[in-house]
Amino acid sequence: MRILLTCLLSLVLAIGNTSGQLMPPVPFAFASDVNGDWDIYLTDTAGAQPVNLTNHPDADYYPSWAPDGTQLAFFSRRDANHEIYVMHADGTNQRRVTHHPATDKAPAWAPDGERIAFTSNRKGHFDIYLLHLKSGELVSLTGNPFQDEVPTWAPDGNKLVFHSKRGLNWDVYVIDVNSQVEQRLTHQRLMDVYPAWAPDGASIVYASMRGDDFDLWTMETDGGNKNPITDTPTDEAVPAWSADGAYIAFQFEKDGRWVIQLMKADGSERRELIDNNAWAAQPKWKPIGSDALRIKAAGGYSRQKLWPPLQIRQWGDIKAPK
Repeated sequence: MRILLTCLLSLVLAIGNTSGQLMPPVPFAFASDVNGDWDIYLTDTAGAQPVNLTNHPDADYYPSWAPDGTQLAFFSRRDANHEIYVMHADGTNQRRVTHHPATDKAPAWAPDGERIAFTSNRKGHFDIYLLHLKSGELVSLTGNPFQDEVPTWAPDGNKLVFHSKRGLNWDVYVIDVNSQVEQRLTHQRLMDVYPAWAPDGASIVYASMRGDDFDLWTMETDGGNKNPITDTPTDEAVPAWSADGAYIAFQFEKDGRWVIQLMKADGSERRELIDNNAWAAQPKWKPIGSDALRIKAAGGYSRQKLWPPLQIRQWGDIKAPK
């Protein structure tokens, strides 16, 4: 049975063996249900023992780094409702920043460090919102009867790219956060989802279904020059660029679950980063300028036994199982 692509998506943990190291150790956050409930973890590309940052009995998902690397945003069900939270990069000072009975999810920290974009169904359908952290001001960026989800920022902080189910098909759109002018970037008959802007601002990577499965594609920021960078019989999704733009981490379908893999931005030198027989998803690289992993947990890195998950969850309606 195929796994589902979703806007909540799943997460996992455990470092796969590699034959060689592609880069110096670079920290990244991800989420996992390896201990029976979803939490946010921190590890690095060299295979450091993952640290459980949230360590909460309720579900925590979708990490997003502050641009200075000192904080992470995520969303959580810990108050019996999905809300946006932020915490220090060592997992301390976890605090809620949205307060609404609707579902708030998929945060994306702005390059200026002062705003968080996220998805919410406050109007009965999912739209993109912008939260100003200092003032608490909330701006609704999109408003239509379809689903607008999973924003990521352009490096200059002036635009967001997201996917939307307008016209009864998932496509990639860009919105200018100042003028709120939108542009549709993809138009093929199947789904294009989970876009992410390259750090140099010149291209966008996204997951595209051109047959039975999703592969990763890149395109220019006006939607031109679309090219595949993976071609496998199983799904790749939720790509994330390294801070220097040289590498992409992403979710890969394996044995009915997600694992996390890494490759160069052209699709070469692919290898597995995380596979622990649970679910692993939503990799997010720590921003440039903080390339050493310094997490002060009790006793340093967590050495807890990684028990199998209590259950495997599948969410969403982007792709139905076969």
